Amino acid sequence: MEFKLDHIVHFVDRHPLEAANMFIKQDLHAVMGGRHENWGSHNSLCYFSDLAYLEFLAVEDREKANTANNPLIHRLLKQRAEGLGQLAIRTERIEEVKQKLEEKGLETGEVINASRKREDGTLLEWRMLFIQQSDEDCPLPFFIQWNQTNDERKQDLHKNGALGAQNLDVSISAVHYIVKDLNSAVTKWRKYFDLPRGEETVNDEWRARSYAIQLPSFKLIFTEASGAGTVQQMLEKKGEGPYLVEFEPPVFKSYYQICGSMFK
Repeated sequence: MEFKLDHIVHFVDRHPLEAANMFIKQDLHAVMGGRHENWGSHNSLCYFSDLAYLEFLAVEDREKANTANNPLIHRLLKQRAEGLGQLAIRTERIEEVKQKLEEKGLETGEVINASRKREDGTLLEWRMLFIQQSDEDCPLPFFIQWNQTNDERKQDLHKNGALGAQNLDVSISAVHYIVKDLNSAVTKWRKYFDLPRGEETVNDEWRARSYAIQLPSFKLIFTEASGAGTVQQMLEKKGEGPYLVEFEPPVFKSYYQICGSMFK
């Protein structure tokens, strides 16, 4: 199964553009995305090379959000605190992904047809697939298939101003996950998603040990706290899940916290 990063969802308890402005201050390009009218949510977006991007997602209409038939919105409402929430993996064969996941013993929902109205009023459409799991489990990725080809999307994003030239030299190089049990998490993810072997390291400064898996478009790093420190504090604050994103070249001079998560 191809495991190509499409985007990272970052849940925020404020207007999405406020979060995006923190990246704009670093001379990056970020824009208001638009509204998910059926889900009661809205977002802002920061695109990088290879069409991978950050999505800052917030509740706009809580009444609609409470009744939305979308696991991502459900997780947004249940999130303990602001912060990185879930990975979206890009695919061109979402029905085939669904079949393979179910063959591995995972339970999935139906493929969801989704859309978002942009600020200019145009409609963007895609399909989504979620793995069913409890709120307490470390969030597994969901899968997304766009109704446009990659070339069509890139042209469209350039045309509507969502993809800025200054971002084309920046890529998302690594996504870090906090987990309670490193060995168990790595075993499950490698089995479910056919991930290759990685390398284990120890970070004495952060009091943590990690397992890094190099994938075609980014590095996926699982981290378990080995004592009181930054990782343990993040785990206690927001639970298991993504907590740190690294860029190449680095966007920030050192690890920088934005809306509950870390970036560099």
